[in-house]
Amino acid sequence: MGNVKRSTAEKIRVFKGLFTGLTNVYGTYDVNTGRVRQVKEPVTDRVIHAHLAGRQSYGVYLLTGDRTGALAVDFDEDELCLPISFVAGARRYDIPAYIERSKSKGYHVWVFFENGGVLAAKARLVAQKILVDMGKPTTEVFPKQDALADGVSYGNFIHAPLFGAIVPKGRAVFVDPAEPTNVYPNQWELLARVQRVPELRLDAVIRSCNLEPQEPAENGPRPNSRNESDDSTSPFGLPPCARRMLAEGVTSFQRVSCFRLAVHLKRYGLPYDLALVALEAWAKKNRPEDGKRIITDAEITYQAKCAFESSYRSFGCEEPAIAAYCDKDCPLYAYTVGKSSV
Repeated sequence: MGNVKRSTAEKIRVFKGLFTGLTNVYGTYDVNTGRVRQVKEPVTDRVIHAHLAGRQSYGVYLLTGDRTGALAVDFDEDELCLPISFVAGARRYDIPAYIERSKSKGYHVWVFFENGGVLAAKARLVAQKILVDMGKPTTEVFPKQDALADGVSYGNFIHAPLFGAIVPKGRAVFVDPAEPTNVYPNQWELLARVQRVPELRLDAVIRSCNLEPQEPAENGPRPNSRNESDDSTSPFGLPPCARRMLAEGVTSFQRVSCFRLAVHLKRYGLPYDLALVALEAWAKKNRPEDGKRIITDAEITYQAKCAFESSYRSFGCEEPAIAAYCDKDCPLYAYTVGKSSV
């Protein structure tokens, strides 16, 4: 599979089959100035070829009426654990998702749907459920609307992957699902075997999670279930301390912190291999005090293995490694302080 040679025409066919939407308009940007503009012209094979060759970028308007063939979640932060977490959350509902390093510093996570697309409202509802569980409910989701309003011809475009001008820089490319820190070696092999999600799968998730469709709206927090709860205490969410530690790194207690984070990631639903990737990315942000070295990959593996093989469930709020990152607004913090003061 990895050595298959694909013609330009075949690459365009594969690309158009995935990154499809409105066919009479597209977006683009100037690589030198960053200026974004809309082009009210047909989306032809020539337009796609120019994008892949790096001459002019192509931005796709995913929303067609009230349907979409794909969904993209836009993580602006250079935090690999965020898209990994979304992929893990999607996998929990048997929804395959694919991580793209975006043209800037962040990541896009793509979900592709069956031929003919699905109702955008259903796709967005499920995506918002996963984001709420992550504690990231305001993350941008494309399409940004459930449906085009009367008199509105198009919604918002998102820059498509594989823009030839920045692919050599390791941007606008998909990462290896097995090793998310690495770019997938053959992008066309990956795209040719993408797994599509049927609308019936979305229906099943909506039913099982008791999700309630809301009035059509753009991005923003939307109730995710009839029993909506704070993300701090969601069984699938990370508490504020863990989110802060993953984002900032630590300066001390690296091994204890690694074990605690691994426990949280296990509880969060990440499989062992993806938890290791998230922890290795976290370690690179650590700035140990007193000239100490950064925790090694072998030490990370040991701590993660201990966490995943044990039934340890404590949040560790009382430990110095965690206490320094506690958020007083966290219900767990209030509970711990209240219990210790009795």
